[in-house]
Amino acid sequence: MADCSVYKELIQLVIDNESSSKEEAYLRMHLKMCLKCLSQYEIDKELKEVLKLKLEKKQVPVGLSETIRNKLIQ
Repeated sequence: MADCSVYKELIQLVIDNESSSKEEAYLRMHLKMCLKCLSQYEIDKELKEVLKLKLEKKQVPVGLSETIRNKLIQ
């Protein structure tokens, strides 16, 4: 059995669509053999989907980013 700690970050990269096709294929091969990582992948993917549905994009007041930027510079 492979050291699964190597796959934790890779799971997140794949879920976030930030992995290369080679990395994704590497992870998918591992998921076929490791129920623990497959379970973690499915949980993380579902969690991201739920958060995406629950989080609402809100308009911020005009000039807010400029105000924050100016405060940071001071």
